[in-house]
Amino acid sequence: MCEEGRAYFPRGLEQPATGFRFSTDSLLLSSFASVPAIGRVLDLGTGCGVIPLGILLHNLNSDLHVTGLEVNPEMIDAARNNIGTLGFADRIEIINGNVCKPYFAPAESFDVVVSNPPYRIEGRGRSCPDVFKNAARFEIEADLDVFSNAAARMVRNRGRVCFVFLAERLTELINSFTRHRLEPKRIKFVHGRLNTPSKVVMIEAVKNGKPGLIVEPPVILYADDGSVTLSAVEYCSFIAK
Repeated sequence: MCEEGRAYFPRGLEQPATGFRFSTDSLLLSSFASVPAIGRVLDLGTGCGVIPLGILLHNLNSDLHVTGLEVNPEMIDAARNNIGTLGFADRIEIINGNVCKPYFAPAESFDVVVSNPPYRIEGRGRSCPDVFKNAARFEIEADLDVFSNAAARMVRNRGRVCFVFLAERLTELINSFTRHRLEPKRIKFVHGRLNTPSKVVMIEAVKNGKPGLIVEPPVILYADDGSVTLSAVEYCSFIAK
């Protein structure tokens, strides 16, 4: 089951029927994140554990330990089941906690912090009756600045923070990062199709880093016929499964 689950990842991952469903954005972030060969990674709002699993599958020969922070009990159960099924129980830990109170570990305990935070401001978009799903989509209990603050607190000095977020809110994201001494170093835009506006952006910042930003070549997800592009699959093979 372990090897088969890894081969077909992310297919077959357990997700609560009424909870927020992970998207391509999380898979892309697991490819974008720069992680050391040895170290500790934190995922804020880990959901069913898809980002920690993706990071470790990209870095099977590393000596990484990943911690996922999640507030939804059903998501926590699903994440732990997924981690066990794929054989990573000794390398991924899921903690029941709130990003608003990131005190489960001492400050600066992690080398890298990643997150796919809620994209929408409450009231801008269609809400749903499920409380946890709503919280995953909209800034209800925790806004972007809360996630940036938590990331800045938990990452070590000169450590990396990687977020995936809405491209239309890039200015807000950069401003939030810089308020918390997270200096943007890499940006990669994600486009649905060639010659269409980017809807999603991935950004890496360094805590107390010096200025110097690289805008990487974009990811173009789909060809005109709707198939996933070869370049996107080469960047993140998980999106083709």
